[in-house]
Amino acid sequence: MKIESAREGGLHHLLREGHADFPLRSRGHKLLLILVVGIPAVVLAFKVARIAMAARLASRTNTSDLRRAIALDPGNAAYDDRLGLVDAYSFDQEDFHEAVKYLRKATELEPLKAGYWSDLAEACDLLNNTTCSDPAVRRALSLSPMAPRFEWRAGNHYLERGQTGEALKHFRRLLALDDTYARPVFRICLGAVGDAETVFQKVLPPGAGPQLKLTYLDFVSAHGDLDFANQLWCRLSSDGFSCRFSEVKPYLDRLLCADDIQQATKVWRDLERVGVIPKPAVGGIANLIYNGGFEHDPLNVGFGWCVPNTLDVETDFRDPSAYQGSRCLRVDYAGGQNLESQSVCELVPVEPQQAYRLRAYVRSDDITSDSGPRLRVADAECSTCLSVSTETTVGTTPWHLLTLYFTTGPRTRLIWLSLWRPRSWTFPMEISGSFWLDEVSLEAVNSMPKEMVSTH
Repeated sequence: MKIESAREGGLHHLLREGHADFPLRSRGHKLLLILVVGIPAVVLAFKVARIAMAARLASRTNTSDLRRAIALDPGNAAYDDRLGLVDAYSFDQEDFHEAVKYLRKATELEPLKAGYWSDLAEACDLLNNTTCSDPAVRRALSLSPMAPRFEWRAGNHYLERGQTGEALKHFRRLLALDDTYARPVFRICLGAVGDAETVFQKVLPPGAGPQLKLTYLDFVSAHGDLDFANQLWCRLSSDGFSCRFSEVKPYLDRLLCADDIQQATKVWRDLERVGVIPKPAVGGIANLIYNGGFEHDPLNVGFGWCVPNTLDVETDFRDPSAYQGSRCLRVDYAGGQNLESQSVCELVPVEPQQAYRLRAYVRSDDITSDSGPRLRVADAECSTCLSVSTETTVGTTPWHLLTLYFTTGPRTRLIWLSLWRPRSWTFPMEISGSFWLDEVSLEAVNSMPKEMVSTH
């Protein structure tokens, strides 16, 4: 009895002193903590999952998936913009109106995003709604004045509206910001204006460098306007310029294809004058052969050496065993076949009814055929009008001089100079061995020895 009373007394004492509520309050705190921390965490996790699901759906181009993405994450302007663009390019007139609705919502959600305004302008242009597109274009430009793509959009917008003058201003501004747009700008503007000079004056920025002007020259010449291209070249060459040969090569090719020999010759001389291509080192300015000492690699264009793809003939422009200088041309006839071949050739501008002297140093090693290599001169436009060649070289010979005199015909403007090997008709017909060529020169002369005139 005493023990039980003591226990009851101890219990009453604990209750009276407030010690018995500690475990109860501890459990309550834990539950409260779970509710306070756990519920927001669950909500946050749910939101994160919604956003992640929206992002996955928005990465697709299906309109239903994009609409679900917007429903899951309604404040994301990028999803409205994407859905608007998908609708705008669906080619369904009804979707155009939907596109404008979503694109306009994107600008409302993020009014400082220039790209959204530009997209809205494009969709409104599809509807011919200038009330919508005009301010959207201006808004995009004001928000991002240094972004080339908005100038591109503005130029196209005003061209579509028939405001050509305003469009050209934006295209000029575009090229000032980024000249990598040059060719599409030239294509659009020439198509709209139809006059190469107007585009040159109105679209190329003030102070445009020679590279941009050369790009324009190449563009107009490629589209058949060689007259304007020639005028532009004269302006460039008179002002002085620097460029790479590759920038002029297509224009030069077109001049030759169009038989504009006079302009092609001028371009070539201008390139020599400004140092884009080296001046002739062999024979000085009187020598008409470019790179006659083979000190430079072949250009394969214009009035430089070209190397045809000839079967079983190998050429080397860097052979060190030169007659003079550091390099010469070496030709190896490795196939042992009886084939006609042109190892190298060069176009040379000449005057009609003019006497010329061709000179070159050659040597050979074990040329087996009686029909060995030789230098041939032919009218580039009429092979039956002029076709002469030097003596052949066979066997093994040291360096020696070849000389050929000839007179051009009354209409000859260009000649082909080639290292030529005709077929042999006597045994052994097949050719093998090596041949070297150096110090090639061609000069106009007042007269020539009759005994040295070569015939067909």
